[in-house]
Amino acid sequence: MGSIMKALIHKELIDLLRDRKTIITTILLPVITFPLLGFIVGIIYSQQPVRVAIVDADKSIYTDPLTNITVSSEWLVNNITSRLEKMKFEVEKVNSIEAIKNPIYDVVVLIPENFSINASSLNKSARVIIYRRAVFQSAQIAEAAVNDIIRSYSDRLSNLKIKALSRLANVTVSEQAIKNPISGKTEVVTLTGEAAPSELESKGVITRLLIMVLSFVVVPASSFVIDGIIGERERKTIEFLLVSPASLNSIIYSKMIVATLLGLIVAVVDAFSVMIYFVVAATVIVGNVWLFIDIALLAIHSITAFFTILASVSIALPFITRTRGIRSASNIASIVTSIGTIIFLSSFFIDYSRLPITIQYPLYLIPFVHSVLAIQLFLLGEYVKTTMHLALLGISSIILLIITTKTVDSEKILVAPE
Repeated sequence: MGSIMKALIHKELIDLLRDRKTIITTILLPVITFPLLGFIVGIIYSQQPVRVAIVDADKSIYTDPLTNITVSSEWLVNNITSRLEKMKFEVEKVNSIEAIKNPIYDVVVLIPENFSINASSLNKSARVIIYRRAVFQSAQIAEAAVNDIIRSYSDRLSNLKIKALSRLANVTVSEQAIKNPISGKTEVVTLTGEAAPSELESKGVITRLLIMVLSFVVVPASSFVIDGIIGERERKTIEFLLVSPASLNSIIYSKMIVATLLGLIVAVVDAFSVMIYFVVAATVIVGNVWLFIDIALLAIHSITAFFTILASVSIALPFITRTRGIRSASNIASIVTSIGTIIFLSSFFIDYSRLPITIQYPLYLIPFVHSVLAIQLFLLGEYVKTTMHLALLGISSIILLIITTKTVDSEKILVAPE
């Protein structure tokens, strides 16, 4: 029996190696396209024009007689212009607020009349109006940059006013104590209350990426099983396997094992490729990015991917064998994988490990939930629970494989029902 199984697996591996299209599209293509796509996205992002128009309706310099603080609207305009140009934004000084009707501008900054008087006053406040073009992301980037400059200038004026009042009152004060009498400080800690290492946040980002990758790896494995059953039926080669000494279970198991191994390879390749994509794109945009890569986390991801693929294909197997064509089988497999995809994508917003027991326990019936929990809990250092969920995922995958294999018979594989 063992030699027959080895022969079947060897046969499936040879079929896989001969299928250059599958190897190129599932293994080699991501390695090339993801980094290249990251570079292209970064280049395009950095090259998109961001245009800002500045309208100085005040055009004045005013010195407050009490505080002796001088405010110049022109100084603010020049400061905004200089800072934005360093960020590679296109800045233009215009004379009319009608610039907001010109679609070429992403942001229009208006410095109203009496700005200098109000900004230097002790009982009034000045304001700068920012008109941001709706929908466009470039407009949001420019708006954030202008707001940052305004906050910085406002903070500077605030310090000058506090110093002036301190001098007039002949008392010594701290600018920060007056502006921010209460300050908040955040200390990031682990579940045990210890200080969280600096790389933990980076690992959290990687963890979410790895879970997202799980939604990509099931498709190649499903396609291989579909081609191994439906494809061989259409090519009239399945009959030779069915009349061989190998049992039907051995034939199914060999196809599932090789399909799962293919999915595992794809999982590792896609995980690295997706991370490289984000690193390359971010490096091109901001200049320097570093991601912490945890080999142990990648190992957990690989084990999780193996059993996730096995569970997905096992669930779809009875339906695949009962379909007449590859297209129908692919549609059925897509329905199964979509369930997992929903759960994997939801992990971006939901911490499944923090859900109430009344919600979490019923979700245990879904194998894909264990996939998410295994990776999330490993990040939190809950290694015992990680092992438990990996075991539950593995056991449920094997049980599903055994049960679904029992529902398949030679006649349904050889001739699909009408």
